[in-house]
Amino acid sequence: MKLKLIVKLGELILGKAYSEDEPRADMYLPIRLLSFALVLFVGGIAVGVYAVIALSIAAAVAAAACLILGILALLCWKNQSIRMLSDDSFEYTTFLGNKREYRFSDITGLKRSSDSMTLFVGSGKVHIETCAILTDKLVERIDRELDRIA
Repeated sequence: MKLKLIVKLGELILGKAYSEDEPRADMYLPIRLLSFALVLFVGGIAVGVYAVIALSIAAAVAAAACLILGILALLCWKNQSIRMLSDDSFEYTTFLGNKREYRFSDITGLKRSSDSMTLFVGSGKVHIETCAILTDKLVERIDRELDRIA
C-alpha cells in the first residue's frame, strides 16, 4: 500500500497521473518499472550519504551507479511507448523521448530474445521489452502484418 502511494506521488511529480484501467498508450512499460526507479533513487541517496560519512570510494561508485540506473529506468518508464495513430500507422517513442512515425505495412520482421523483441520496420527498429504492456488492438495489427509477410 505504501509503495502505491509513492508511485502515485511520483506520477504527480512527473506530470500526468495514469489510471491502471485506461492504458496511456498502445504499448507502455508497467508501473513496477517506476517503482524500481524510485527504489534505485532512494538506495543511491542512502548509499551516497554512507559514502560521505564513511569516506568510501566504493560506496560513492555504487551510489552513482544506482542513481544512473534509476534515471535510465525512469526514462524508460516515462517515454518508451507506441501509440497507434490509425490502423495504418503508429508512433514509436524511444526511452530518450525521440519520436518516429512508422507504417504497419513497412514491418519486415520480428526478432525475439529472452528479455525483449525487436520489430523491424523499414530501415528502423522498434524495441519492445518483455515486461511491456501491449493493447490487444496493437498485437492484432502487428500479427496481421507478420502473417502477411510470412
